[in-house]
Amino acid sequence: MIRFILTLLVFTFSCFSCRNGDADKQNNATKATLKPEQNQDYKALLAELEQLKKDRLLEGTSLGYLIIDCTDKDPLLVADYNPLQPLIPASTLKIFVTGAALELLGPRIIPEVTITNQMSVNWRSSKLLRKIGGKVYEKNTTTAGAKAIMEFWKAKGIDTDHMNFDDGNGLSRHNAISPKQLVDALFAMEKSQYFKVFYESLPLAGLTGTLRKAMKDTPAQGRIRAKTGTIAGVKSFAGYVHTLSGKRFIFAIIVNNFSCRAKKMKKKIEQVMVKMAEM
Repeated sequence: MIRFILTLLVFTFSCFSCRNGDADKQNNATKATLKPEQNQDYKALLAELEQLKKDRLLEGTSLGYLIIDCTDKDPLLVADYNPLQPLIPASTLKIFVTGAALELLGPRIIPEVTITNQMSVNWRSSKLLRKIGGKVYEKNTTTAGAKAIMEFWKAKGIDTDHMNFDDGNGLSRHNAISPKQLVDALFAMEKSQYFKVFYESLPLAGLTGTLRKAMKDTPAQGRIRAKTGTIAGVKSFAGYVHTLSGKRFIFAIIVNNFSCRAKKMKKKIEQVMVKMAEM
C-alpha cells in the first residue's frame, strides 16, 4: 500500500512538472538562442544591421529590433538590439488590436481586420479596440479596450511589462511597445485558428496595402508581410519573411526620434528587410 501511494505521488508530481514545463516553453517561446557557428548563415544580414546602427541618420535616435528564425521547431535568435526597450510603435500597434479582435470577436470581424491592417485605417482600429472593450467589459471605451487587449496578450504568454496603450491606432506618443513584444505577438498568432486570416491581412511587399509601392523588383517583393508604422520621428515595421532559401523569419524594427525625412528612414529599414528576404 505504501509503495502504491509513493508511486502515485511520483506520477502526480511528474505530470505537474510536465504541465509547468509546457507552460514555460509557451511563455518563453521567443527566448531563442543562436550557436556561434550559426552566425555565418546570417553574415550578410548582420552586416546590414551593423551598417544601420552606424548610419549617421540614426545618430541621437532610439533604435530597437529583434529578428528570429522560425524555420525549424525551435526558433533561433538571428539578431537583436535593445529588444526590450519600450518605444513608440506608431501603427505596428495595430497588430495587438487586430490579433485580439479576431479571437475575441470571431469571424464577423474578419473584413474589418483585413481593411484595418492592409490600409492602416486609424478610425477602424480605434473602433475595434472599443468593440473589444464592449465584449470583455461591456464598456465600449478606449480604456476598457486597452485593458482587455493587455489581458488577452498576457494570457497568451506575452510579457506586457512597460507596454502602454494610449489609443487603438498608434497615433499617440504615449503608446509604448518593445520589439520583443511585437515579435512575441506575431509568434503567438501562428498558433491561432485565425492565423491565415491575420497573416493575409498584413500588407505584402511590393504588391498590396501600405507596402504596395515598397521594395518593388527586389527579393522582398511578395516575400514579406508586415505592418507598417509612421508618425513624425517614428518609423516601424513588424511582420513575417519567407526568404529565397526557404527560411522563415519574424521581425520587428522600430526607430524613434529621427530628424531626417521619413522617406529616408523608410529606405534605410527597407534595405534590412530586403537583406532578410535574400537569405
